[in-house]
Amino acid sequence: MVDTVRSGANTDGVGLASRRAIFAGGSAELFQKPPVLLLVVGSFLAVSTVIAKAAPLAGWHPLALLQWAIFGGAIGLFAINRAFAGSRRVDTAQGGAGRGRLIGYLVMSGLLFIAPNMIAVMAAPEVGAGFVSLSFAFPLVLTYAFAVLLRIERFQLLRVTGVLFGLTGGLLLAVSGADLSVEASWWSLVALLIPVFLATGNIFRTYYWPEGAKPVDLALGMMATGFLALAAFNAAMGISMVPQSWTPMATGLIAAQIAIFAVQYGLYFRLQQTAGPVYLSQIGSVAAVVGLGLGYAVFGEVPNAAKLAAVASVGAGIVLVSLGRRGR
Repeated sequence: MVDTVRSGANTDGVGLASRRAIFAGGSAELFQKPPVLLLVVGSFLAVSTVIAKAAPLAGWHPLALLQWAIFGGAIGLFAINRAFAGSRRVDTAQGGAGRGRLIGYLVMSGLLFIAPNMIAVMAAPEVGAGFVSLSFAFPLVLTYAFAVLLRIERFQLLRVTGVLFGLTGGLLLAVSGADLSVEASWWSLVALLIPVFLATGNIFRTYYWPEGAKPVDLALGMMATGFLALAAFNAAMGISMVPQSWTPMATGLIAAQIAIFAVQYGLYFRLQQTAGPVYLSQIGSVAAVVGLGLGYAVFGEVPNAAKLAAVASVGAGIVLVSLGRRGR
């Protein structure tokens, strides 16, 4: 097996064109810095959760809004990449990566991408944007745990302690939903599957990163397969694909989500390539903080004691996992 953990994170053959595929000039250099990528992608993730909760208020079914936002975001990302990369031919199978393996990679990436997004947009109206955003904080500790099991990372007591703190935070978050209605409580438990899917996706994309593949091309492929899977599900469930009426709010929400996805997922793969899966997982921590703030500011969601305790526990876990990385 190709050492895709290293080739995915430090591929020298990616070329200058892909490094400037999203933004040009000074902006391109700025968006090569992992801390900047982390803040931008994490914040966009939180905003997307708020949009998902607002979807029913604008007459959108959350899954319909998600479907068209992914479709529009993929077109937008392609257009941005095309504009700044010129007439570069898309070649995601450089370095001998087989076509079958690449297709399998994109299909699995698409499924691991769409599953947590579907859960998030369906759960947000029931349990709140803050709750869903906080659930995005756990992939850091889970990703590290998976990485140790797969020997991508070595065992460190400090980081394992951080994992335990993170799992404790998950239990506290589940308890924080005890005062919800029966249906909302069920959704609060389902929402806890989000970090499992995200952590699995983080590891999978790094471990099986096709040799020589460019981040933006993999992002487009992931979004395309995710869109097809979601479109098939929505069609089978008979979900309406348009809002009840095209009000300014309905139009504004879909436009905002498309714009966010067009930038977010191009930068998402760039962050994965440059910083690795464990660092990437910290976008959930950013999303949790920003999401709780937005949940309070936009919807008046006041976190209860259990949720605040979950924030503290997850925060401690993140610090311990991060400190362990510096000590390697």
